[in-house]
Amino acid sequence: MTPLLGGTDVVFSSLIHSFSWNPATFLHAYTCLPLAFATRQAAGAILQDVADSGVLFAILMCKHKVVSLVGAQKASLHPDDMLLLANFVMSSESFRQVDYFNLCVSSMCLPCIRTSESFSPICLPRYNPMAFLYAYVHYFDLDMYLMLLTTSSDAFYHLKDCRMRIENVLLKSNVLSEVQRSMLDGGMHVEDLPVDPLPRSGSLSRRSHPRLPIDSPERFRETCDGIGGPAGLWHFIYRSIFLDQYVSSEFSAPISSPGQQKRLYRAYQKLYASMHDGGIGPHKTQFRRDENYGNG
Repeated sequence: MTPLLGGTDVVFSSLIHSFSWNPATFLHAYTCLPLAFATRQAAGAILQDVADSGVLFAILMCKHKVVSLVGAQKASLHPDDMLLLANFVMSSESFRQVDYFNLCVSSMCLPCIRTSESFSPICLPRYNPMAFLYAYVHYFDLDMYLMLLTTSSDAFYHLKDCRMRIENVLLKSNVLSEVQRSMLDGGMHVEDLPVDPLPRSGSLSRRSHPRLPIDSPERFRETCDGIGGPAGLWHFIYRSIFLDQYVSSEFSAPISSPGQQKRLYRAYQKLYASMHDGGIGPHKTQFRRDENYGNG
């Protein structure tokens, strides 16, 4: 069937691959790039101005993570459609016609690129399976891109003007440099999580000596004992049912090989399915343990 797909096989292959690494596929949620509140507010404000001018959705992305998402009044975008959009853009090389240059922002020389503008019809089945929207896509650098969605097939020049307004604000407010800094930081790691040195009543570790003062350095070290983060935590995923968003830690030791990461992904997938399966659930809390991991 490859010849019949007309070049879209890369898009399908990328989507299939995401079912083995991207929690968005089974959580039906999207994740955001970690940013300071003021930075995200600045990005959201200019996107809201654009949405008020007739754009259906304005989305600023960094790879598969959302920087800011704004919709027109009463318009909402399902996380599954977000996954399809991000996959479509990132797996299509035609969106990445690049020309390198140096951008100086806040006394930092940042390697950036100029990309050609793209305008393409796209169907988002959760929004409307019987109609096309039109997506304007522009990359600001190798990872960060803007998507403007409209119902009008002749809105290219309007969206081009909107992109220029957005780009000017992002440059002046240092949003681009903050996004690039967040990418260099590499996300959240369990080793960086804060540790509560004062366990709650009844939660004292079995390894802790009951006669140790609660403020003793020995007791604090015991709470950090083990591989990974606090209490030996290796990895976590948290999903907000109100925001349709999730946050997860990056993979780190001892979950370092692709095989280990895929096993953990499958364990999360099975745990989520068992908790939300109509036949046996739902359950508010569930704990599982196998030869590889303990999950809760």
